[in-house]
Amino acid sequence: MSKNAMPAPQSAGLSCPSAPATPGAVMIGIVGDDGMVHPLARPLPVDMDFVESASRHGPPEARFRFSNSCVEGACQQWTGRSCGIVAKVLDHLDRQVEIAPTDIPRCSIRATCRWHAERGFAACRACLYVVTDQSRERPAAASSSR
Repeated sequence: MSKNAMPAPQSAGLSCPSAPATPGAVMIGIVGDDGMVHPLARPLPVDMDFVESASRHGPPEARFRFSNSCVEGACQQWTGRSCGIVAKVLDHLDRQVEIAPTDIPRCSIRATCRWHAERGFAACRACLYVVTDQSRERPAAASSSR
C-alpha cells in the first residue's frame, strides 16, 4: 500500500448490507413494487424456517435485503480493498443528485455498515437501489400479469 492510500475499514464488527439470506443474518429491508429497498425500522432475525419458507417463492434476496458480517475476501464482490457493490451503484447514480443526511432513511445497521464506513452518506443514497438478487425481473419492469 502506498503512503497516501487510505486503508479500507477493518471488517471486525462491520456488516454487509447485501448479504445472502442465511440463518444468522438479519432482514433490513423489503423490495417494494417500485423496485427500491424500503428499510425496516428494526432488523428482523433470520432463521432456517424463514429461509426455507421464503425460498419457496424464489430467491429471498430478490424480495428482501439482508445483512450479516462482512467477510471481505471471501465475498465475490470484494475488490481487494473495499466492497465493489456500492461503488458500482454510485457510478450509475446521477452525480448531481445530493441527499442531505436529514433526508436519508433511518437505517438499523448504519453504525456497523461496511458501505457507510467506506463511503459515508453517499452509500446510504445508493443503498435504496441495491437488490441483492437480480436473477428475477424487477417489479417495475415486470408485466402486469402475475
